[in-house]
Amino acid sequence: MLAGTGAASGLPWYAIMALPLLFASGMSLLDALDGLFMSVAYDWAFLNPVRKVYYNISSTGLPVAVAFLVGTIELVSVLHDNAGWVNPITTWVSGINLNNVGFIVVGLFIATWAVALTY
Repeated sequence: MLAGTGAASGLPWYAIMALPLLFASGMSLLDALDGLFMSVAYDWAFLNPVRKVYYNISSTGLPVAVAFLVGTIELVSVLHDNAGWVNPITTWVSGINLNNVGFIVVGLFIATWAVALTY
């Protein structure tokens, strides 16, 4: 959208291509780092059969719990705003900022890995 807006406003082609190129290079860097991290995590998990079970449980259970948490917040927010669910609990849940939930999710993933490494 930004590139299209820039083209409509008369920016030169190289200025329009700067944002998509920066995005692509950033995504390539982060995907490479993610692949490296996951390769190390898989190697670590498959060294010990018990560790593999715990790794599979945590790598499946934590994302499911996060999806359930975010989905519940979104559902309650929609019901509060559009269906007239007005009570103290739904008011509090609909006021939760999902950016802050994202920081909590990152903290949960870091805590899970820290517990796994220390165990």
